[in-house]
Amino acid sequence: MASRKPAKKKPAQGHPARRAGASSVPFETEVRQALQPFKSQLFRHFQEEGQPASETRAALEGLTTLLTVHAQLRRSVDVQSLDPSILGEQLGHLSSLGKEVAATSAAILKHYLTFLGTSANFGGTVEDFKQTFEFLSRMAGDSPIVAPYLEDEEANGAFESMPFVFAARELIQWVGEGKPTTPAGVLTAETLQDAAQALGLFIKVDENAPIPEDAIWEPEDGTAVPSLGDIPRLSAYWDALIGTAMLTYQAPNAKPTESLSEALLASSGAGARVVKELIAEVLYSHILINTLEKPGQAQIAEMVAGVLSNAASSTPPRSEFALQIPTTDDLPEEQHHLIPSLEEVVPQVESLLRIFEREGLVEIDEHITVPVVLRSSLERALGKVSDHVLKQDTDSSAPEA
Repeated sequence: MASRKPAKKKPAQGHPARRAGASSVPFETEVRQALQPFKSQLFRHFQEEGQPASETRAALEGLTTLLTVHAQLRRSVDVQSLDPSILGEQLGHLSSLGKEVAATSAAILKHYLTFLGTSANFGGTVEDFKQTFEFLSRMAGDSPIVAPYLEDEEANGAFESMPFVFAARELIQWVGEGKPTTPAGVLTAETLQDAAQALGLFIKVDENAPIPEDAIWEPEDGTAVPSLGDIPRLSAYWDALIGTAMLTYQAPNAKPTESLSEALLASSGAGARVVKELIAEVLYSHILINTLEKPGQAQIAEMVAGVLSNAASSTPPRSEFALQIPTTDDLPEEQHHLIPSLEEVVPQVESLLRIFEREGLVEIDEHITVPVVLRSSLERALGKVSDHVLKQDTDSSAPEA
């Protein structure tokens, strides 16, 4: 009986996903091949200090999946640029799985975009890069603020024309060798009245005067107020001088710190720049936090913080849209119920933005913009505001003893 020849074994082929050219997922093979030329560079870029290689490989697999889906939505493979409109659709789908999923995915794509930029592999224009970077920053929960590097001379030149610098100088010069305050450093009585006058505010201080329901940033001439807190503009600047250690308590007076007050009055030097940046930071945070703490004003502060953040990006909001009350034509029918609330809120948002404009902390014309020299100050201030909100949330949720 003739013996049968043993059947030839087919060579082991492994899992299709691990074989180049064998993936059943549309565009995956092409994406992997397109990434191949700079795979080692990409691995080093993604491998943070101390991170195991296995985690880096997992992150790159996640990136490959994201780029594959991006190619599917885009209907073409281009791993050297990203389409912001397609990213919006892609991350929108991921948001349905949870905000954390979308934020994590945006962070991976942003990390990859940074690699393309720093390794000179980005295939689009500078504007394309900015637009994509800012979109991914927002989706990842990062700040969209763009703060270009400025030389000290350029920065100090910009500060010289800013109202808040002039006001801070007027107040520190009024303090002179020192002014009497309470043990907590608060101005009272006739001294408070004189301090207000140093900022061009001609008010009367009367401890028995009724507390204003809604204190105006600059009270009208002749207005009677009971305390420093009822003169918002003076309160903000006094807080800025105290908060930057430009004034210190040496009972019974608040006295200037000589080196810092000299830096404020100077028009050149690194110290002059830093002091002014710190004052701007305290003004931003003081105004926003004070608004947050007023009953019913939290939404106003949050909206203004959002506008300021975008105003410091490379694509600032147009004033006509940011400060416009939407009509039924502007919103889908299911959002028409929001219009009465917006009719009340938007004017208050504009009012607060006008306060920032009054002090030179924001510029409002065709667009709403934050001066370049103040963007780092704003970013730090928004961090303080965020910390303040988180602390409030933690305190309010803490169980009572």
